[in-house]
Amino acid sequence: MPDDHDAERLGIDDAPGWRYHSIDGDGEKQVVVTIVRDEDGCELRFTVPDVVQQGEELGMITRIVIAARERADSQKYLGG
Repeated sequence: MPDDHDAERLGIDDAPGWRYHSIDGDGEKQVVVTIVRDEDGCELRFTVPDVVQQGEELGMITRIVIAARERADSQKYLGG
């Protein structure tokens, strides 16, 4: 998993316009991940258990979180 300094440079595969802002352990067997949408600065923060250690695993979870945000944004514009 990238450390906090590397995270600031990483785009997210299959999610253009999103990037990792930080990835930090919280000291309680969890990892706190912050991602940012370049277009409007929308920031999302979520935690995963520290067993999520491979980039591919984190990427899958991250894309699910992004999809949920984009679905919520779409519903907001449709009056849902």
